[in-house]
Amino acid sequence: MRRFWRLLKTLPYLGTDGAPLPLNSKRVIIILNSLALLTSFLCFLISTVLWNTAHEIRISGVGYAMALIYLGVPLFNKAGKTNSALLTIFILQSFSAMYYGALLGPAINIEALAVFLCGAALLIIKSSRYKWAAITFVLTVTVILKVIWYGNLVDPLPLSISNNRLVYFFAAGAVLLMNALLLYFYERAVNKSNRELEALVEERTLALDQANRYKTTYLNSLSHDYRTQLNPIYGLAHELVLQAEDEGMPDHIQVSTDVIRALYASSRNMLDMTNVVLDTARIEAGMYDVPQPAPFSVRQWLYQQLDTYQYVSPVPLQLKIAGIPGRIVSDAALLTRILSNLLTNAIKFSRPGGTITITARAASQHFLLEVTDEGKGIPAEELEKVFDLYITGSKPGEGTGLGLPISRKIAETLGGTLTAASETGKGSTFRLSIPMVTDNSLKSQPQQPNEFEHFYGAKVLCVDDDHSNRLLAELQLKRLGCTTAFAASSGEALEKAREVIPDVILLDYYLPEISGMELLDKIRKDTLLRHIPVIFISGNTNTAEIAAARAHGDGFLPKPIMLEQLYHALLPFLSSRLVTESRPL
Repeated sequence: MRRFWRLLKTLPYLGTDGAPLPLNSKRVIIILNSLALLTSFLCFLISTVLWNTAHEIRISGVGYAMALIYLGVPLFNKAGKTNSALLTIFILQSFSAMYYGALLGPAINIEALAVFLCGAALLIIKSSRYKWAAITFVLTVTVILKVIWYGNLVDPLPLSISNNRLVYFFAAGAVLLMNALLLYFYERAVNKSNRELEALVEERTLALDQANRYKTTYLNSLSHDYRTQLNPIYGLAHELVLQAEDEGMPDHIQVSTDVIRALYASSRNMLDMTNVVLDTARIEAGMYDVPQPAPFSVRQWLYQQLDTYQYVSPVPLQLKIAGIPGRIVSDAALLTRILSNLLTNAIKFSRPGGTITITARAASQHFLLEVTDEGKGIPAEELEKVFDLYITGSKPGEGTGLGLPISRKIAETLGGTLTAASETGKGSTFRLSIPMVTDNSLKSQPQQPNEFEHFYGAKVLCVDDDHSNRLLAELQLKRLGCTTAFAASSGEALEKAREVIPDVILLDYYLPEISGMELLDKIRKDTLLRHIPVIFISGNTNTAEIAAARAHGDGFLPKPIMLEQLYHALLPFLSSRLVTESRPL
């Protein structure tokens, strides 16, 4: 007896231990098996009772046959043919509804059976198309039976009143049992969905809490870092103002080289932090930079970067170059952002007395750039985590955990990779690898870092409403050998442009009276000025506005403007005025 009950308990799970085909959910298989076994038992029971009372083979014979066919459903599932099992259930249920409905009339309680079949379709069938097709079929059968009954199209079996009541009792009981089983499975499905939803909500809540903790740490670190870098900028600038006041506010005062280097280092660090924050905002918004490949000298580019960071780094920077062609084709601006983040990271974690080594080499048609520090290193279990946003190996207030993940994203947009290797106590190496395309269009030797090019005689008009920005532009343009003119408003800009007829106009995107774009429209309509190239400058890094500036103007420069960026922006329009001047390092 125990074996029988043990076997009976295992029957609903037939087919769940294999690999079912299209409907591969164990829950669906258990529901199909349970419905088939219950219906088979009810068919056998009702057919036996009605045979003993009515002795009608058309009722009991078909019932016994259906009971046997229902037992085939678990066997279909066992063989992995869940679709066949599902089809068998619905064919038998629909057939029994039509057959017994026509044979016995309203006594079979077709409405309750239709509710059961529609509920089973919603619970079991996954495909929305097949689900509603099954429901439509069930409702159609119900309507047909109603038409048959009320139209007296088929005469039901002439059963006695007691047998009719017995049929109604068993039919109603069978349908109620099947609906009860269906409700049981619905409840299980709802409870399971609730548990899964609760688990998902808990998981997402924990992830959100962790993200909020990371961002809180990030904001604290960012606030600390900004204030740390702002302190010498503000303090030293204030001291210089006081010094000038003590000397009667002359046009020039003597400034220590150490003060200049400190101001430069702090402002450079603030610029790097600002770029990282803006890059993060773009990445989180799903906006990625589109690479703009162009030929450039690798040596010159590397020397420029090291020349910038030698004032920032407290440890020596060593450059090694091996097997690199004179010029390659890639996006130098994106590479600069990667190298800037790697150098900032290496400087942060370098120990006093150590060295930062930058190695550039070629391998298997790839350009490899490695930055190696001699810091504390990164444990192996944390190595890959450094590329996750807001994960930092710094103490609180000593880093944002953004530079490395941003650098990896940029490397991927260039079709390359950024990886890390580290040994605890000895330092870390970050390696950038991108496909290398050699530029052979220029056969001359690559420009050395001690060569400076000037646009002698070139006239540049700078339109900017901020006095400090105009002062900076004047110093930078004079260093590039340009003759300068300035305007603070749109009206003044048009007047100056007609007076000077500049070779290039640097135009602020945002002006107090009208926008830079509106001023550009006026310039383009002026027959005297329409030929002049206009390069937009702006502190806004909105992608749409940058695209508009590049589409309508002749270039775009983001603030703060580096000298080399200004040079490369002017070069396409002033190359005929270039004069090269060599001077010793």
